[in-house]
Amino acid sequence: MATTPAPGARKPVRRRLIVDGSFQLRALLPLVVFVVVYAALIAGLAFVPLHRKVNAEPDPGVRAILRAQLDNLHWNFWPLLGTAGLLAAYVGLHWSLRVAGPLYRLHRSLSEMAEGEAKPVRFRRGDECKIFEEDVAQLDRKMKLIATRNRDILLGVHGQVKRLADRVAAGEIIARADLEDWVKSALAQLEKAPEIGLPTRR
Repeated sequence: MATTPAPGARKPVRRRLIVDGSFQLRALLPLVVFVVVYAALIAGLAFVPLHRKVNAEPDPGVRAILRAQLDNLHWNFWPLLGTAGLLAAYVGLHWSLRVAGPLYRLHRSLSEMAEGEAKPVRFRRGDECKIFEEDVAQLDRKMKLIATRNRDILLGVHGQVKRLADRVAAGEIIARADLEDWVKSALAQLEKAPEIGLPTRR
């Protein structure tokens, strides 16, 4: 019978080994090239000359013994090289995950921030690029501060526009000087908004 997690309990996080296949495969490419070149060098510089020496042996009995030993060397060496290559690839994937994972979470956090739904980015222990965690947090705080200031400024201008509209709707005649003062006041408030960025007059 399956057990259900307690309310408020933290769900276990399943860590994927591959989060950015293109980047992680490119990171493994030097290792693959190294293993292939190493295998080609061993085959060309060691096993091929040994095979030639075995085939050149005139005594059939000695040749059979040498061939059996050479086959035994093949059966021992190539599986060991393959196992070492697979282990190295696994370790390489884990290392690339420490880079690809933070970059993936950073991209997701910045995309959410662009949509106005920013969440704090959290890197795991051992991740690279952990310096971006604080950078994103500071950027998030600054964006929220800018948004709050812009909202307050726009609400203030909206209030002024509404009061002016109410006066016009009531049939009140507004003097030109009052209108100019109102426009200057509204522009002064809008120029304080970092996102609006009205150019200053020279």
